[in-house]
Amino acid sequence: MEKISLETSQHVVINYEPADIFERILAWLTDAIILGAYSFIISMIWGAIEVSGFTDSENAFWIPFLLIVLPTFLYYPVVETVWKGYTLGKKIVGIRVVKIDGSRPTLGSFVIRWLFRLLEVSIMAGSIAIVTILLNGKGQRLGDIVAKTTVIKDKKKTKLSDTIFEEIDESYEPHFSRDLDLADKEVRIIKQVLNSRKDYDYNTWFVMVTKTRKAIERKTGIEEPEMKSHEYLKAILEDYNKQFSE
Repeated sequence: MEKISLETSQHVVINYEPADIFERILAWLTDAIILGAYSFIISMIWGAIEVSGFTDSENAFWIPFLLIVLPTFLYYPVVETVWKGYTLGKKIVGIRVVKIDGSRPTLGSFVIRWLFRLLEVSIMAGSIAIVTILLNGKGQRLGDIVAKTTVIKDKKKTKLSDTIFEEIDESYEPHFSRDLDLADKEVRIIKQVLNSRKDYDYNTWFVMVTKTRKAIERKTGIEEPEMKSHEYLKAILEDYNKQFSE
């Protein structure tokens, strides 16, 4: 399957690998086992209550529906919405639902996936979902295509380049004489903007770099008119790393 590129709020593209069909089936089986165990336990408890005579079973027929049928039926849209794309099975397997454009899935997205699940998985025994996922290339079944979502592997190895830090040579001499009072979030934005060059045309990237530079100049009070904006930001990033390596 091809990589899924998700754009963060700082306009940085991160590549994820779509969950393969076996991981999705495993997550589904895990959820099914969990739901089955839940239903069995509640049924046993309710049966014991009926036998003991603590309730009038003829007038309390709605209780099993409320405790078993409704939670099982609404499990996927409710849990995925509350848990930001996870179900218990997905969390255990290490996969989650995301929007193709990188934004957080909404309740509507999860409801659309759930409605199509009734056809693709429940009625057609998963055959439509499996064929669509295999042919689509982005890990999408029909419900995902309509909801503009996909399921990705949540296991992403973190490298030094993914953090705010960089390797700095011991002989490196800082460009600026003062210490940089910057928050980690601000340094991360600088690095993300610099690394986003390949994802945008030059004019768009230039505007991003220029605006970021102006924000850093206001924060630090450091101005170097002779330096190009990307050189200025790179120097700020390197000085910041040197500052914390000493």
